[in-house]
Amino acid sequence: MIPVNSSVPCLARGYNPGLNGDAKEQIKLKLKARVNRSDAATIQHALEQLSSKGSIRKAGDEFVVEAEMGRSRELRLSLANVHTPTMILKNAALLALIGTILMTVLLVWNFVFNFLNLLRGLVPAVTLFSSFIYAFGCFCVMVFFFVFHRTQA
Repeated sequence: MIPVNSSVPCLARGYNPGLNGDAKEQIKLKLKARVNRSDAATIQHALEQLSSKGSIRKAGDEFVVEAEMGRSRELRLSLANVHTPTMILKNAALLALIGTILMTVLLVWNFVFNFLNLLRGLVPAVTLFSSFIYAFGCFCVMVFFFVFHRTQA
């Protein structure tokens, strides 16, 4: 529940027609939110990380947080400490590559056993065809993730 006021310019996007430097300093962002969290200490810690002053009150099974935050530059700089971006694109590509390598090994293993069972006359040829399609498709995805991982800086 963030109220929108069209008379207050949006400083986060850099839109500030007719404002001098003093007026920018006076604008405060007011936030009111309902939080589904079991303890107020965690919410208070998050407010402290955002460099904001606010209150927390319990309403039923959720908390109502009301806070006032400073300028958008201060907010942007304070939000950098809230989230630690450990999962960058290169790490995500590596994780996907490892998963598809495991799936490719499993599906190639299944293809080899289906081929041996076809030679023994235990399974029909259609089973071998579908097993080959699965193994080849997973191999193609694995090659894609390998190339994608190597191109990331």
